Amino acid sequence: MVLSERISGLAPFIIIGWRNMWRQKRRSLVVISSIAIGISAMIMLTGFMNGLTQQMVDNTINTALGHVTLHRKGFRNNIKLEKSFLPGPDVYAALEREGSLRAWAPRVTIKGMIRSGEGSRGVLIQGIDPAREKGVSKLYDYMLKKEGRFLSGPAADELLISKSLAEKLDVYLDDRVVLMFQDAGNEVVGAGLRVAGFFETPMGGFDRGVVFVGIDRLRALCGIGPAVSEIVMSTRDLNAVEVTGGRLSAAIHDPALEVQTWKEMAPDLVSAITLQETMMFVIFMIVFITVIFSIANTLIMSIIERFHELGVMKSIGTRPSRVFFIVMYEAMSLGLLGLVLGMLVSVPVVLVLGHTGMDFSFALESMRKWGTGNIIYPVLATRDIVSAAFIVFFTTFVAALYPALKAARIKPLDALNYV
Repeated sequence: MVLSERISGLAPFIIIGWRNMWRQKRRSLVVISSIAIGISAMIMLTGFMNGLTQQMVDNTINTALGHVTLHRKGFRNNIKLEKSFLPGPDVYAALEREGSLRAWAPRVTIKGMIRSGEGSRGVLIQGIDPAREKGVSKLYDYMLKKEGRFLSGPAADELLISKSLAEKLDVYLDDRVVLMFQDAGNEVVGAGLRVAGFFETPMGGFDRGVVFVGIDRLRALCGIGPAVSEIVMSTRDLNAVEVTGGRLSAAIHDPALEVQTWKEMAPDLVSAITLQETMMFVIFMIVFITVIFSIANTLIMSIIERFHELGVMKSIGTRPSRVFFIVMYEAMSLGLLGLVLGMLVSVPVVLVLGHTGMDFSFALESMRKWGTGNIIYPVLATRDIVSAAFIVFFTTFVAALYPALKAARIKPLDALNYV
């Protein structure tokens, strides 16, 4: 009963707030428009940066790292055959028991050189199991299907090379190239393999520096038997990689081995994402500081114009808290209208672009350096909309606080004599 009485008591002041807001249509529209533009820019920029970040992470995981990887300690800092290991029964048992894993695949990785009749280049040679590799990376999806085929088996006498590297070496389908590297006995080994197919990933640096062969073929050339350099895993949930990695570390009791997540293996990428988020925060602060001054200026001008009116209200017994409420309600209404308008403009645009993508083919090389691909698909999460709404209401509240307090402290006598 008390609550309903209070609400009914505020009704006249709500009407006054709306009346004042629409009596000053021009100023109100300026404030609403500035909030709507700020929100639209925030939502669209957030969606774009979310998509950019997500594609950077996905492409890095789906080409080089995987979600979680098992290898000898220090392998990532020193890729050599000496760092290979023979997985024991406990390793395979732990992998099979871990329900959060979607797939896993062994790899043998060494540094070497690829040579053709036209030139040579230092590369990372990765031995893969073609069938298992499809579950942990998108190498098969990145294949140029009309220009070759995938590896026919783990022991096949063939290799996969990127289209860009093939062009540099002047290599065509079914040409033979020579791979050179040091085997387990530190002897230089050379092997001629036939080009089975070409791939093209969104990551230019990866394409220029990696070739793939069958894992059994590379093991035989290296003389390491059934050993592997690493076991790459794909999880069902990207956000659960730390939990999965922790469980696997606890289940595998070999102190020489370590389980690392993609965040631990790619600290530079994590730092780049953090930098992006910091830049976004700074941009939003600049936008909404501008909005704060816009709202505050509008409300102060409104109070000056209604100084006499507010004095009359105070003189007939209107409490300062009611005057404070009128100004705050007016400001929050402006903020709400700006928020709704900004959302109506930006959210559908981001959702549509999330399906169609934004084509950046004009900056293809730059996008490949970032590892995002030439088409960016904006992503908008519920938390982004909630954050935008919170920022608007908080900003509006802060902007209206000083004008509302100023209005509440107006002295009736001064206001009645105000000219």
